[in-house]
Amino acid sequence: MTIEEITPWLAIAITLILSILVPLFTQIANNRFQLKMKKKDIEAEIQNKKFFAYEEYFQKVGGCVLYAQKENLSDAGASIQRLYAYLPENEWETLDKLFAEINNKDWAGARNDMKSISKWIANDMKN
Repeated sequence: MTIEEITPWLAIAITLILSILVPLFTQIANNRFQLKMKKKDIEAEIQNKKFFAYEEYFQKVGGCVLYAQKENLSDAGASIQRLYAYLPENEWETLDKLFAEINNKDWAGARNDMKSISKWIANDMKN
């Protein structure tokens, strides 16, 4: 066989190989991109839930502690409990203390702990 006889078969083989590989690589690239976008969507959803929990904390606990509103005790307690998912473990003791102070209606102590947690949240929201 001469090179002239092999060339058409070689062209057909290359075309077949490329017709299989190009869509495969395109699909792989597309899947990676979709995975990256899904991860970003999940991160954004987590961030939105986190900010909602922070906002609720400021509204519910702030209303309860700063204005000594005993009617909001259950809402304040629920928003404090939600914060456990987002605050680091070293802040959990402060949350426990704040929750106990609200239940005992120790508004002065609760204000101090609320300020501490609020400062931590404000710092976290900057990042």
